[in-house]
Amino acid sequence: MHNKALPYVGLLSFFWGTNIVASRFGIDEFDPVVFIALRLSIATIFFILIFMLQRRALPTDGRVWRHAAISGVIGVAIPMNLFILSLQFQSSGMAAIFVTITPAMMALAAHIFLPDERMTTYKALGVMLALSGSLFLALRGESGLAGVGRASPLGFGLVFIGLCSEVTNAIFVRKRMRDMDPVSVTGIRLLTGALVTGTVAALLSSATWHHVTPAGLFSLGYASLVGALGGQFLAFYITRRFGATAFSLTSYLIPVVATVFGVLILGEIVTWGMVVGVVLIGSGVYLINRPARVVYV
Repeated sequence: MHNKALPYVGLLSFFWGTNIVASRFGIDEFDPVVFIALRLSIATIFFILIFMLQRRALPTDGRVWRHAAISGVIGVAIPMNLFILSLQFQSSGMAAIFVTITPAMMALAAHIFLPDERMTTYKALGVMLALSGSLFLALRGESGLAGVGRASPLGFGLVFIGLCSEVTNAIFVRKRMRDMDPVSVTGIRLLTGALVTGTVAALLSSATWHHVTPAGLFSLGYASLVGALGGQFLAFYITRRFGATAFSLTSYLIPVVATVFGVLILGEIVTWGMVVGVVLIGSGVYLINRPARVVYV
């Protein structure tokens, strides 16, 4: 990996780590479902404006629309709703730590469903380490919140189900959408996610706006434009220019950013159990991403 990737990796980790903190603050001011719907709607509107300014043509292949819409449901609407809802039960740092097991779940799913993805010894050990770290945190009931003795298992459960949906989406994209334009697909995914969450919010929420503060509005704007929109573009740029290895470094940095800013801004806490969990999960992710050794004969 080229060292020139590091500033971009650091910036993306900052975007996504602080986005988690902003989202946790935002759901204290908004109904969580309304917050998610507004966040996706704002990001989608700005994405459409950028799309139009670039004079891009809409996809004409119905397969692109169908597959991107499916990806928008299982890869945007479901995981984003569940992840943000989980912030009602745990700190920003804890949520980010749980999300870090994504490479382990992805490696396991790829081994089962993708014939070209082989489970090596290092990957298998990494999967076991990462999953044991998340299980350790879940069994300890770590919440990362001051004044909470033991976290509700709903927090971990919501994140885990959301990650299963995200991994399912990754397999779907790998098998069905590898030849599609990523910009067009991203736009359709965001639009689908906004429509789904907007419909859910309209049906289930009866929230009012009178108690929303300027700080709450700022958190919504930040999560929409920096976390959702800016993060999507920067992630695409890093992956295209520097590769998947550089992008995977965000797995190590996002929990650090979310934890630090959660402590500084929201008064969250760090426990020894969280540190142990991070070490186990981080070690597992390292082994999963460890490059294969080339043997010359």
